[in-house]
Amino acid sequence: PVSPRDVQREIALPKFSLNRRITVLVLFATTLVVGAIAAIGIPLELFPAGFSAPFLQVYVPYNDAPPKEVEQKITLPLEAEISTVKGISQLVSVSRYGSAISFIEFKQSTDMDVAYREVRDRVERAKVEFPSEVDRAFVQKFDSSGFPVLVLGIAVDSEAPDLYNLVQDRIVKPMSRIEGVANIRLDGMEEKEILIELDRRKVASNGLNIYELAQDLGADNFTMSSGTVLEGSDKLALRSIARYDSVDALRERKVGPSVRLGDIATIRYEEEEKDYRARAMSEPAFALIVMKEGEANATEVCRKLIAQTEKMQSDPRLEGFQSVVLFNQGAVIEESLATMLQSGMIGGVIAGMVLFLFLRRFRMTMIVSLSIPLSLLIGLTVMFFSGETLNFLTLLGLMLCVGLLVDNSVVVAENIYR
Repeated sequence: PVSPRDVQREIALPKFSLNRRITVLVLFATTLVVGAIAAIGIPLELFPAGFSAPFLQVYVPYNDAPPKEVEQKITLPLEAEISTVKGISQLVSVSRYGSAISFIEFKQSTDMDVAYREVRDRVERAKVEFPSEVDRAFVQKFDSSGFPVLVLGIAVDSEAPDLYNLVQDRIVKPMSRIEGVANIRLDGMEEKEILIELDRRKVASNGLNIYELAQDLGADNFTMSSGTVLEGSDKLALRSIARYDSVDALRERKVGPSVRLGDIATIRYEEEEKDYRARAMSEPAFALIVMKEGEANATEVCRKLIAQTEKMQSDPRLEGFQSVVLFNQGAVIEESLATMLQSGMIGGVIAGMVLFLFLRRFRMTMIVSLSIPLSLLIGLTVMFFSGETLNFLTLLGLMLCVGLLVDNSVVVAENIYR
């Protein structure tokens, strides 16, 4: 049986709403305003912070080794150790020229932080059986912070002097200063180096040893601390610097009693020979890949980067450069969320039409239909102030709750009407 106290408690909220209409109206308007602010200001992400896909990848470089040797000396010992890790659903390895790659898929209930530590431990065990030439192995996680937020293709002016330093000073460094940017990588552009190509016949005819010559040249270029000097009350640090000021000075370097380095070698200051070509808009180009910090908001970082890219186009020193956006994670997030939100709105309209078809009462249909956006705004407000983000999972949860909300609203409204 229901006690009178329970009945009074149940009718307290409807009674308050009917007797305090102005107060309820003000609360309703406040909810709309705060909810609208929260909907505009809530951070957008592709996945929730801390989300990790149940995949790991192990990459082991073994330079200049054929696939068969890579399989025997790298892949098989690596698989034998990794297969002892708990929770593995599938393990696929690829042996190719110069490297071995293992793709590991885990069960959905697996803690990926623990799995990452265990895989890294097994890789360290397997390295004992690797050849002595293999000194590195990389374990990579597939999480949202591991994907680039922006990839730009930049066509360069090949006639620009000191192109690498120009790109570093005018493009890379300004973008690196943007809040939320963790790392910027250049693909397709290498820093110029001094390349020394010795003529073997000339080296032999002058009685020189290539190994000793390489050691002497390496010792010519160094920077080291040389202690301190006291001058009155001041303590000065000393530094010893040895380097060549120009390529011509290197050519004049004596390597024998009457032999200079330029006599036995071709010396050039240029990029190392590449086995690839990068082009954009039919011009020589490079790719600029931007990674964000773990807690940074992807859409906000992308907006700042795009603004910096537009500002870069007004730089007179970059007049011959052209840029094209190859990938923009912020735009992908906004487009995906907008598509899902549009689908939810269409579903809400259809639900309202179906309700009106069965209820045959316009006023009640509008009450039930308007409860959907109001409840979504309340949910977004709670998420905004609790520090959550709007992503695929949270938006999907909101869309699913709309269905439950409509069912409950219909039941309550029908009982009130009766």
